Amino acid sequence: MPACFVKPGVASMKISFPFRNLMPTFFAGLLDDPLLLLRTRSNGRHFMFDCGQLHHLAKRSFTNLDAIFVSHAHMDHWMGIDSVVRHLIAAGKTVDIYGGPGIADKFEHKLSGYDWNLAEDYWSNFKVHEVFPDRIDCELFPGNESFIRRSLPAEERNGPLIYQNDFLKVSADCCEHRVDSLIYRIDERPTYLIDRQKLEAMQLVPGPWIGELKRCFLQQLSYPAELKITCREGNQFREIVIRDVGGLVAQLNKPQRTSSIGYVSDIGFSRQNREKVLTLMEGVDLLLCECTFLREAEDRARSSSHLCTSDVNELLAELKPRFFLPMHLSRSYSRRHQELYQELEPPEETTLLQLPLQLTPRPLLANEIDWHCYSGPER
Repeated sequence: MPACFVKPGVASMKISFPFRNLMPTFFAGLLDDPLLLLRTRSNGRHFMFDCGQLHHLAKRSFTNLDAIFVSHAHMDHWMGIDSVVRHLIAAGKTVDIYGGPGIADKFEHKLSGYDWNLAEDYWSNFKVHEVFPDRIDCELFPGNESFIRRSLPAEERNGPLIYQNDFLKVSADCCEHRVDSLIYRIDERPTYLIDRQKLEAMQLVPGPWIGELKRCFLQQLSYPAELKITCREGNQFREIVIRDVGGLVAQLNKPQRTSSIGYVSDIGFSRQNREKVLTLMEGVDLLLCECTFLREAEDRARSSSHLCTSDVNELLAELKPRFFLPMHLSRSYSRRHQELYQELEPPEETTLLQLPLQLTPRPLLANEIDWHCYSGPER
């Protein structure tokens, strides 16, 4: 996380997060459109959660972007998709976009607002996934075909999981916000760590076979029927054949703790939403959750299907995350934002993180422009 994430009342401190492979960065201030970017340390890939106003991100922030997870299509969570397309159009890759039912239509309407008569073969593709309770519908928008929509076979969905790779998995559930709004949970997947002491005790000589076992473990592939390994006996070496490869993997695996992140934006505080949040976010280490209104505006929160501080306090008391980041405060509190942190009451074991009011640059006013720079050459 960036250095601006601090505990309230502390001028500056370095936050030590428990993640082995996930590097989360929240590219927004308290009042800005929410934008969480995850980087996997092992391979440098990026994953974006919501994409509202993101013109402040450098182009290279998009270069390694593999997937975007959109909570809902309100402007402050979706308008930045134009910038994503602009930055990645010539990257020659396929970018996955996940959202609720109807997100493919909205993406198609976005693209149809432009002329694509200059499409090139190296242009990127966008694969849009609409998340339903029992399935995930898939639509492909190929760049070399001017993004003409192509329907792909639907994927069966059993349980909350919607995406995974070698290093993380993403789960989702649909909450109510006057429209469908997805909440997300990101779990680190365990890596295969060799217990060197056990390896030494078994007198096995390290070799390429360790990399093969790691690859099978990470990609959930079947282990080979047998494995030839060099074994050391004193000063002598001999080759042995292991036929219970899965048993060897279990013997050599070093236990490890995996961590998780929860992302909640935006939802109303209904009984059904509350149960979904508590179920999906159980045991998360870092929770990012909208807190749009202060306690006094509970009626406004209910009428607009948002959360207020008392709602968030109730969720925190149940979930007890190790870290909590409140986000997406209403702009009506721009001069009272410190009251948010005063009203939040996280459990003793939860570290409350704090954001600056805004990270996005303030727009220039007409009277701040030096017009001499634009007057052209003297005649």
